[in-house]
Amino acid sequence: MDYYAPSEGAQADLGRLKARNLMYFVIDKDHYGLVGSFVNSSPEEIAFALTFDTNSGKDTYRQYNLPANSVLSFGYQNQPVLKVDLKVESAIDAKELAKDPSLLAGGSVPVFLDTNTDQVKINVPVMGKDFPGYEDLVARILAN
Repeated sequence: MDYYAPSEGAQADLGRLKARNLMYFVIDKDHYGLVGSFVNSSPEEIAFALTFDTNSGKDTYRQYNLPANSVLSFGYQNQPVLKVDLKVESAIDAKELAKDPSLLAGGSVPVFLDTNTDQVKINVPVMGKDFPGYEDLVARILAN
């Protein structure tokens, strides 16, 4: 039997560090963010970084230290999303995107997860404002 985590989001494992249910929401030009959880199943702290391309054209990264046997969540468990303006490639006309950025939904954006010993590229799905089942999460994004 193969392991399967039911979710619309992306999953990745780097040893004992696990990324779960990663999604990038684009609601409008001011409301967007990365959601997901990072799980440390190790008895020791794990340092990791997230690296991504932003609309400003610069690579950006965020570093975290995740204590032993703990979870860091963005957008879940009443935690805020990780607000980062990721560059999403799209064939949609720029004028149309300016009117409704959520048209980017259905694409994906690369996020790199790094530890001291390894790296993985995660193709994170882009979600819009009208995705069924995520109304509460969209409302939290709009509130920030």
